[in-house]
Amino acid sequence: MRIPPYWSRGTFTGTNQKGREETFRAWGWSFDSLAEAQNDAVARAKRIFEHFISNVDFDRYDYVDVPLREEILHRIGEGDDEIAVITRNRYGAMVLNAASVCFVDVDFPPVRGQGLVDSIGLIFSKQKRQQRQEEIQDATLMLVREWAARNPQRSFRLYRTAAGLRLLFTDRLYDPTSSETAELLGELKSDWRYRKLTEKQACFRARLTPKPWRCHCKRPPGRYPFDDGGAEEAYHKWLENYEEKSRGYATCHLIESNGRGAGNDVLDTIIEVHDRYSCGASDTELA
Repeated sequence: MRIPPYWSRGTFTGTNQKGREETFRAWGWSFDSLAEAQNDAVARAKRIFEHFISNVDFDRYDYVDVPLREEILHRIGEGDDEIAVITRNRYGAMVLNAASVCFVDVDFPPVRGQGLVDSIGLIFSKQKRQQRQEEIQDATLMLVREWAARNPQRSFRLYRTAAGLRLLFTDRLYDPTSSETAELLGELKSDWRYRKLTEKQACFRARLTPKPWRCHCKRPPGRYPFDDGGAEEAYHKWLENYEEKSRGYATCHLIESNGRGAGNDVLDTIIEVHDRYSCGASDTELA
C-alpha cells in the first residue's frame, strides 16, 4: 500500500530565462521520517522549476504521480502483516484502504432524457424523475447479477450506497496492481478514476463514513497536514460537527451475499471493520 505517513511542503527558488526569480512549492513524502519528506519536497519543487523553464509538459514527470495526502487514523494487522489502513480523505470522510480485499463501487448512471419531449418531462415532473431513477437502479442491479451468473467462480457481498452499488469480493484475496484486477474493474464498469487510483496506491479503497454535504455539513476548512496550530484547531472543530451530524446516516446497506466466501482471517477482519463503520439499519438514510 502506497500510503506514506510523513508529509512536508518545500520550496525552491531559481532564476528563469529572463533573469527573474521564480519560486515553486511542492509536497514531499516519506515512509521513514519527516526530515526525508522535507528533502523530497525541496527536490520535487526543484524538478518542477527545471521542467518549467524547459517548457516540458508536467504530466510526463514523476511529480504528477503523488500518493494521496491523507492522515492515517488506524492500522489494521493480521499476524505480522498490515492488511489495511484507515485514513481521512480530503473532504473529511474515513476511508478503508485494503491491501488485498477487493472493493468495487459501481455508480448508477445519471438520469437523461430520451429526446426533447422526454427531457422536458423530466425537468418538470418529480415523479417521472424518481421513476426513471428507480428504473436505472434496478437495471444496474440486474447487470451486476447477470455478471455474477456469468462468473460463478466469484463471490461477493453486495451493498447499496447513496449513488450506486458496492461489491466486496469474498472468494479470495486480490492484487490491486494486477492485470486481472484491472480487467475485473473494467468488466463491472467501475469509475476510471478509481481504477487508476487502485493501481497507483496499490490498494483497494472504500469510503466508510458519509460525505459531509450529504449530511448537511460544510466541507472542512483545511487539509492535512496543517500549516499551524490554528488551522488544526479549526479543523478539529469542524470534525466534531461532522461526526455529530453524520451519526444519523449510513454509507451503505447490505443487499445480499453472492456465492460462497473463502472465509479466511484477512477477509473476515476487513468485512467486520467495513460493516462496523459503514453499514446502518435498512431504514437509515444513505449519505
